Amino acid sequence: MKHTLCTIVALFVLMQSLSFVSWAVMAADEANPYERPVQQYDRWQRSQEDLIWNFHNMYQPCVIELPDTPFPYLMWFFGWATADGNPDIPGCDAIYHARSKDLKTWEIWCGDDQWDTEMNPELWAPVLAASERYYDAWHNGDPSVVYRDGRYYMAYSATSEPYHKKSHDHLDGQLLCIMGATSEDGIHWTKTEQPLLIESEEAQNAETTDKHICDFHRPSLMWHEGKWKLWFDYWNHPNGVCMGYAENTGEFGAPDAFVVKHDLRTEPLIKNWPNPDVVIIDDKYHVFADPVGYPPTETHSESARTWSSRALCEAVSTDGLQWRIKGYIPPDDDTPACQVPQTLLTTISGERRLYLFYSTQRGGAPTYDFRYNRIRAMWRAH
Repeated sequence: MKHTLCTIVALFVLMQSLSFVSWAVMAADEANPYERPVQQYDRWQRSQEDLIWNFHNMYQPCVIELPDTPFPYLMWFFGWATADGNPDIPGCDAIYHARSKDLKTWEIWCGDDQWDTEMNPELWAPVLAASERYYDAWHNGDPSVVYRDGRYYMAYSATSEPYHKKSHDHLDGQLLCIMGATSEDGIHWTKTEQPLLIESEEAQNAETTDKHICDFHRPSLMWHEGKWKLWFDYWNHPNGVCMGYAENTGEFGAPDAFVVKHDLRTEPLIKNWPNPDVVIIDDKYHVFADPVGYPPTETHSESARTWSSRALCEAVSTDGLQWRIKGYIPPDDDTPACQVPQTLLTTISGERRLYLFYSTQRGGAPTYDFRYNRIRAMWRAH
């Protein structure tokens, strides 16, 4: 049955992806993304070396550093290891784990304390997958991990199964939310008893999304100034995918502990800003996302032009709420698009560096393949 559903999964995810693209285009008109500047290609140091590869479709490589440990760099990423929909595990998307000594050579967890060093995704085992809860039954992804006081904390995206909702303009009937999880070792996780952020009952039961804030997703988690800070994206008609912000001054998984700190309807932090990831450098916040608006590659397909128009983009802020766009980052010269950014601020050989991890899209013509095939990183000195 699961294998039969994989074809349905692939078609659904493709429709979902195209729906997301159309939403982003709607947001483009309001946010004027084509007027956003483009950074110089050589502002970032790029080796274009693949860190993790040979998988079917995986992305969102969240990396943290634990100094003075045998493997000081830890990564969580998600998607499909060997086939559309991960046919051998619950739900659809799942989260996986990798470790490295040098940010270059990575090994992936395979279960039972086994690690793959040969990039054989058939051996990989997820560390987090769907549960039986209706809002967590399909997609587990977009991991954002913080290590604090000997424990790992994760915020991640979760969804219901397709067509859970009546409204088909609500991501084909899916309910989206942000879940939490904690772990002692980064591998075995306990999910929070309820979502960190989920739309209101009124929004969940609405026939359309026109009058509701919904689809909380793609979190960026931080512990700073004695509290949890959480940036995320959400759906805001007619502005499309926007960035929001919430804080938690109490326990990580306590009910209703994450409180939104601005009016999501009238004051989105940035319009047209999917997949945000926030890092603090000195006295400024930097956020990276992959909105539409980068000059698209000329192809024969409208969907291909739209997909290749999504590019890594940077904004800066002094308070995490008011942002200034710094501009798009051109993709690597051997791929149509680099997307889904994640950051790491670290010191290498006495030099402080900001690493930007990302995935490369397959692309191609005449049919554009939206799946990701490589995880890479670029960096610049700070």
